[in-house]
Amino acid sequence: MALRVEMVLLEEMARSKDIVFATVIMPDGTILAHSDGVRTGDLLQIHGNDATEESIAALNPSIETQWHFMTLEGKRVFAVYRFFTPGFRTIPRGLVLPIIIIGLDPSPFEMTRRQNTLSISLLAGCSFLIALASFAALFFAKRARESEEKQEKAEGLVRQLEEEMRRKEKLAAIGSLAAGVAHEIRNPLSSIKGYATYFSQRFPQGSDDQASCLIMVNEVNRLNRVITDLIGLSKPSDIVPALHAPQDLVEGVVRLIREDAKNRNVILRVRFSSNLSSFFFDQERMHQALLNLCLNALDAMPKGGTLTLGAFAKQKRLYFLVKDTGCGIAKEHLSHIFDPYFTTHTTGTGLGLALVHKIVDAHHGFISVRSKKADNGSGWTLFYISLDSDLAGEERASQDITC
Repeated sequence: MALRVEMVLLEEMARSKDIVFATVIMPDGTILAHSDGVRTGDLLQIHGNDATEESIAALNPSIETQWHFMTLEGKRVFAVYRFFTPGFRTIPRGLVLPIIIIGLDPSPFEMTRRQNTLSISLLAGCSFLIALASFAALFFAKRARESEEKQEKAEGLVRQLEEEMRRKEKLAAIGSLAAGVAHEIRNPLSSIKGYATYFSQRFPQGSDDQASCLIMVNEVNRLNRVITDLIGLSKPSDIVPALHAPQDLVEGVVRLIREDAKNRNVILRVRFSSNLSSFFFDQERMHQALLNLCLNALDAMPKGGTLTLGAFAKQKRLYFLVKDTGCGIAKEHLSHIFDPYFTTHTTGTGLGLALVHKIVDAHHGFISVRSKKADNGSGWTLFYISLDSDLAGEERASQDITC
C-alpha cells in the first residue's frame, strides 16, 4: 500500500510540464519508485547505461541538494538529487539511504544559465522544494503502512473473538442436550449397576459370570463419569474467589499425582517466582483445572519424562504453568484441543480440556498452549493459565512465560 501511495504521488508530480520524471533509487541504482510505474524495480539509466554502485557513487550524493546536467532515463535533464534523510542532520554510520532524483526539463535552465546564473540558483531552490514535497509523500506513505499493520492486528483480534463465540455456542448447545437427557440416563444406569452388583455377589468368586458382572459395573461407572463431565460442562460456572496462596494450590496437586508420576517414571519439578503472593481465585475449581492438565501430561509420557508445575506473578497477573516432555500436540490440532469431545486418544471423553477452559473463563482469565510434536524424543507441551489479580478480566492480555 505504501508503494502505491508513493507511485501516485510521483506520477502526479511528473505531470508538471517542467518535470520530466521523478524517482527514488537505492545506492546500487535499483528504482524503488518512479513516475513511470513500469520502471519500478529496474535500474536507473545514466548516459545510456544501467546504473551501478560506482556510477551512483560518482554522482557523490549527500544530504545537501545537488544538481547537474546529464542524460538520465534516456533524456537530457537538469537533475536535482540528494539523500532522503527525514529528520537527520548527518548520515548515521552504516545506514543505507535511498536517493531521490527529480529530472527537470533542461531548456529553461540552459537558457537561464546563459542569461543569468542567479536564476539557475532560484530554480534549483524550487527543485529542492519539490524534493521536500517528495519527502513528505514518503512520510505519509510510512504512516499509511503503519495504519495497514494496525488494521491487520485488529482483524486478528476479530478472528479470535469469532473463535471464542463459536466455542461458547457449542458449549451452549451441549448444555441444552445435557440438561434434557442426563437425568433420564442416570436412573436406568443406577438400576443396571445395582443388579450387576447383586448378581456378582451371587456367582462363585473368580468365575466368568462374576467377571462379566464386574465389567458391567465398571462400564456403568465409566458412563456415569461421562455424564458427570457433561453436566459439569453445561452448568454455569459459578466461582467463589477468595484470597489463596498459589503455592498451596500447586503443592496440593503435586501430592495427588506424586504416586502416579512415580509409577510412570515421571520426574516432578515445581517452580515459584520469588515475588509470589496471595491472589483471588476459586481454589477448588482451579485445583480441578490444574489436576486435569497434569493428568493429561502424565498420559502424554507413557515412557517417562519430566512434568513441571509453576506459579508466577507478573504485572499484577498470576500465571500457572504446566509443562511436560511427552509426545506433543500436532500443529493442526492446537486450535481444537479446547473443543468439547475433541481428543486424539483412544480413551477419555474429550471433555477434560473443555472443562479447564470453562473454569479459566469463569475467572475472566485465559489459557494458552504451545507444543512441539515429538521428534526423536524431543516433544513437549506447555499450558499456562493467566488470572487477573482483581478478577476484573475485561482485558485479556497475552504475555510470554519462559519455563
